[in-house]
Amino acid sequence: MAISGSEKERQMLGLFLVPGVYMRVLAKTVQQLGHNDRQLYEGLNVNAEELKANDSRVFVTDAMVMAERALKLAGKDGLSFMLARELRVTIHGTLGFAALTSPTFAGALDSVRRYLQLRAPFLSMSQSETGEHVLVKLCTEFDVPSLSPFLAETVSATLVMLTEQLLDRSDAEKRGFALDHGKLPGVNVRLSGAEPAYYRQFADQLPVKFQYDQPDEMLVFPKTLLDVRMRLADADASRLARDECEFELQKALKDQGDLAMAVRNMLRMMPGPLPSLEAMAERFCVSSRTLKRRLAERETSYREIVESVLKDRAIQLLRYTNQSVSEIAYELGYADLSNFSRAFKKWTGKSASEFREDGPDPAPELGP
Repeated sequence: MAISGSEKERQMLGLFLVPGVYMRVLAKTVQQLGHNDRQLYEGLNVNAEELKANDSRVFVTDAMVMAERALKLAGKDGLSFMLARELRVTIHGTLGFAALTSPTFAGALDSVRRYLQLRAPFLSMSQSETGEHVLVKLCTEFDVPSLSPFLAETVSATLVMLTEQLLDRSDAEKRGFALDHGKLPGVNVRLSGAEPAYYRQFADQLPVKFQYDQPDEMLVFPKTLLDVRMRLADADASRLARDECEFELQKALKDQGDLAMAVRNMLRMMPGPLPSLEAMAERFCVSSRTLKRRLAERETSYREIVESVLKDRAIQLLRYTNQSVSEIAYELGYADLSNFSRAFKKWTGKSASEFREDGPDPAPELGP
């Protein structure tokens, strides 16, 4: 595959490459919907023949152009739901196998959350719990408004379809989570975009209800679902697959071009308190001085990225949980409530209590 001469594309390494199989399935789906898929490749550094190779990779820049063209051609036909239907578990390689063989749904969800960036570098996931539910929030890493609703809808539909297919139904029923005609009780998808005209056409075929015009892109699961066995549970096989994913992730993190994004994605997967600069540098196999320098080259700092992650996490906890402000501060790693209060006031212009009372009105993102 030829590499463009632009500096941006020269940096599209590691986490910035999309498995070619996804683009191949995208083109196939566009064709199945009655459109000419050859238009997707015009002027790009990839063609249909190259995508036939199992190890093919596509630059994120090219993948986004292809997705935008596909959306223009077939978006109104329900491309997102049709594509999700085609993205079977085997297509996701070792990540799919790790999820498929996880002992429980909790393990499968953890594998997807941790290694999603290996398959979809434009997305990351964060997870929290409130009351009887688990909240899985989708975050778009590239500012492409024309694609964000499509990506969120496609990934959400893929995840819930695979969940419905891979759960051990007898174990689910024993735990009070009986699947009813392919429907997942208590599970729903929340998306911020307006409801598309084609949704009603697919609603009955989907295992969960999709709710639109919501504050965030989020999947909501009952906590009881976490302990349900996967249909092909095999702890040893799942561990081997996760080890392979971990090796792939660490290599990608070491080789990638935009370290700021990689650091932020890594922090989003970690519970509080978040690690020091030195600890994060060690994880990326570089010195703390090198990490500081490379982040400075991206016009940010480790402190700014940490604050951005903490801000997002604080807003989510205030918005979706009943935890007290003190409990949230402790969960985020603040030993002193006053320090958290000052930080939250700086991030949003409101105190945590005011924010909770007035409803969500977050300030613009900090950091990269």
